[in-house]
This record gives sequence, C-alpha cells and structure tokens, in this order.
Amino acid sequence: MVLAVTALPTMPKPSDLVFMLNEEDFEDYLDDWLHKEEQRWVNITLADEWRNARSGCTFRVNGDLGQPQPVYIHRNQLLMPSGSSGQIQVNAGEQIRIGCPGPSRTIRHPNILTNTAFATATCVGGDQVSGSGWLRGNGAFGGLTCSGESYYDAEATGGTCFGNNAVIRVGFIVENVFYTWYNSCFDKTRLEVLYVWYQQTAQHGIHQTGVDRPNWLAGSFFPGVNINNLYTQNTQKNVIAGIIGNNQADRLINNQQFLTRGHLAAKSDFPLATAQRATFHFVNAAPQWSPFNGGNWNSLELDLRARIAQANYNTVIYTGTFGVTQLRDGSNRLRDIYLNKNGNTGQVPVPMYFYKVAYDASRRLGTAFISINNPYYSAAEIRALQFCTDRCRNNSAFSWLRWQPDRIDLGYSFCCTIADFRRTITHIPNWNVVGLLS
Repeated sequence: MVLAVTALPTMPKPSDLVFMLNEEDFEDYLDDWLHKEEQRWVNITLADEWRNARSGCTFRVNGDLGQPQPVYIHRNQLLMPSGSSGQIQVNAGEQIRIGCPGPSRTIRHPNILTNTAFATATCVGGDQVSGSGWLRGNGAFGGLTCSGESYYDAEATGGTCFGNNAVIRVGFIVENVFYTWYNSCFDKTRLEVLYVWYQQTAQHGIHQTGVDRPNWLAGSFFPGVNINNLYTQNTQKNVIAGIIGNNQADRLINNQQFLTRGHLAAKSDFPLATAQRATFHFVNAAPQWSPFNGGNWNSLELDLRARIAQANYNTVIYTGTFGVTQLRDGSNRLRDIYLNKNGNTGQVPVPMYFYKVAYDASRRLGTAFISINNPYYSAAEIRALQFCTDRCRNNSAFSWLRWQPDRIDLGYSFCCTIADFRRTITHIPNWNVVGLLS
C-alpha cells in the first residue's frame, strides 16, 4: 500500500492514512511524503549557487551525508545546515572533526589510510575534503561513514527541573565532550517525561530522509521495568484490563486504537541522521493513541517546523505532557490509565494532554499548541477539557496549521497564549511575551 500511495501524482497527507497503515508503514510513508513536501521550502536557486561556488564546500543534507553516519563537530558545535536551504556550508580550509563514538567503531571511506575513530577533515571545495595522515588524497565528504551506527547517550546532568525532577541530556560523547541535542525533564518515580526542550530554527527546516529507525533505548532510567514491553498491545491490554476490566479493554484496545511510543522531540525535527536516531530514547517518549500520533500531533510537528523555517523564527521548543487520561470501567466510572501498575501505584501515565510551546525570545512571541490524547471522550467532555480561549480557530494568521482540531479521534486540539497556558500548566519559564507566534 505504501508503494502504491507513494506513486500517486498527489500524495495524501499522512493524517489521512492513520487508520490504514501500521506504525512502521506509516513512518515509511511519512518519510517519503516529507522528502517531496520539503522541496517546497528550499531556495533552489541559492542552493545551486552554493553548489557551484569555486571556493568552500557545500554538502547537501540529502545526498552528501553517508550512513552509518559519523558525528560532525564544526566550530566546537554539532554541524548544522545553513539556513533553511538543506545545505551545509563550510569555508575552504575550515576543519570538521569526524567521530564514530561507540565500542570498536572506526571511520570508513573508500580512500581511508588508517583505522581511527576520530579524525579531522579539511574542506577543499565542493563536496571534497582532505584528511592528513588518515585519508589518501581528497575524497567526497559523503564517503565518510562509520563501521557501526554512532552511539548516542543519555545522562543525568545533576540539575533539576519542574517539581525537583531530573534533567537528562541526550546527545553524543565525542572525545570526552558531551554534545547535546535535547534535554528531558524526567520524573524518576512515576517514570514520566514531563517535557523536553530544544532549539528549532530555520536550520531545522530540511531533514535527512531514508534514516533507519533504531531500537528504542531505556538506559538506566527505568530500573526493574521493561519499558519497551509495556508498549506491546498484549501487555498494555492486560495492564489496562486490570484498571477498567477485560470487556472494556477488549473493546477499547484494538488494531486501530492502541498506545504507541510517542516522540516528544520529533525525529524529523532534527536535520541529520545521528540526531534523528538520538530521539529514540524513552526519556523522549510518552504513550500516545496511534491515530493521535499520526493525526493532529503529527500535523502540528510538520507544520510548525515548516512555519519556523519559512518565517526564519529562532525558537526554543518545549514539548511535554500533562495530566492522566481516563477510560471508563464496566461501571461507567472514569479511571486513570497507566502502562505500569504496582498495587495502587501507577507508573508511565498515559497523558491527558500533549503540548508544544514555541517561543522566539528575540521577537518575544510565543504560542502554546495543545492536543487531547483520548479518542473516547464525548464532544461535551472534550470541550470541557479545553482550558483556554482557542487562538488558532478562525484565525487567518494560523492558516499554515493544517490539523483538523475538531477530530476527537485524531486528537482534539487548540492553541493558547503563553499566559493562558501557564495558568493551567506551569512547566515552562515565565517568559516576557508580547504576542502570539504565528
């Protein structure tokens, strides 16, 4: 089905297929759809000029970066594209540190001279780099790969976040330096990710497609709990049956409605393969109903990233969870839902709300986008859960947002001012905000 739909002249929006494709096929289709969709965001003329420049190097995010991908360090930071072009610019003579972190991993290239895990590549021009002592002559930057996938790490910083919870950073250790892609605020008792935060700018507009999905990692943050197993349909149905009863669980957990490992920092929010793979950590996940995951939540992720790129916003993104969703038991009582129950103690709560807050400090503009993670509420119940005046409905300033906010099965959704949002959810900083980011 994925091949057939991909071959259509106009590919349907991914949210139109959430009830037709399984989780992996949906992700494959989304990757193909984005590969075509993102071409509208690129300034092709400027990209061609960079590509044909006589001095300096230009590497395409899609086309000039090999896999398994090394970690690239440029000017003491993780390498990023230049603007929203989907191109990486490096001056002639500038150096990029190449690293393959992980046990027994080494750099590979058709012109390799010496086995090494870390080396320095120097821009020659175009897509060519040199490597004194480890590379024979000049070679294509895209020919640089690792002998295995670069290993990503998550480690507690010792800092605290909302409610005295743990700050966990996720990224790569290159030559004993930790390079962070995003941070997580994690409740170690409830095994709950409150939120993650990271930068999102025009540089994030184009992402590398065709990146294999790795296995999810748990690290040491879920002691005694097989967190990956909790997301299997059989396990979640058994746990939820213990809360609401077997008949209700059989009716509500099925092949179309089940709980998935929902990214908070989205895979496609990061341009390069290494960063995308680093999003597959359970300190970056919370239980989402499957059509919610691929429905309005997915639309928000894609549309917000495109808008930030096109408007050249420089934002910090807070993506998080709030509350515990409820299902009715056999006596019609609403019961809080968790993926792990130990007596009266609940762990890995299924969130009631997912939110994504975007704030541009230079403009003092911000907006909170919220979706309700429950397909089984009535229209009256869902409206009662909307805790602010919606600023997106019937507002032409948000015409770029293509979600279907009234679809309860895809995630009933609304937008708040930052001030309204903080009256209910106080996770985020008390920024100085003068208007909506639209």
